[in-house]
Amino acid sequence: MKTISSIVSLTTLVAGLAVPASITTAHAEGCEKVVAEGVAKVGFVELVPGVFVLGGLPTPVVIGGVPGLLSSVTTSARPSGVNGQGAQHFGLIHTFTSTDPARPGGFKTDDRAVFSPAGKDPNVGHINDVLEIVSGTGVFANADGFLKNTATLNLNTFTLTFSIHGRVCGDGL
Repeated sequence: MKTISSIVSLTTLVAGLAVPASITTAHAEGCEKVVAEGVAKVGFVELVPGVFVLGGLPTPVVIGGVPGLLSSVTTSARPSGVNGQGAQHFGLIHTFTSTDPARPGGFKTDDRAVFSPAGKDPNVGHINDVLEIVSGTGVFANADGFLKNTATLNLNTFTLTFSIHGRVCGDGL
């Protein structure tokens, strides 16, 4: 099961990135309800100079009515099962950065994700991810909230099909 472990280590960076097919937000006192579904591209991200990991490439999304780019990186990986053959547990950081010059800012998350096999193909699996918003700047100053992501990662096509929902709060929303 080293194949699954290696693949999963390369894949969980993507858990929250996508080019959404649809996005819905509803405003309530500095908070926005966020619902998005779509397909994200997976690729290599430079974690630190010269160190590359598979992750969610910067992807255009709209959060809280603010257009921007969402990306992710894996910070930890832990297999389950006696021989690492079960679900894989990952830590991730997602970063959202506004692309609207009139509403600059962004936020970061601290995530916990679980990747499990989705059948006989070791290159395809399910991801369940909870993204806790831990910091923000600009319109997302004093950011708070969370997003939940349910996704299918396909390493044959380097895509992540996802459904994400939750609530994002910030001083400028």
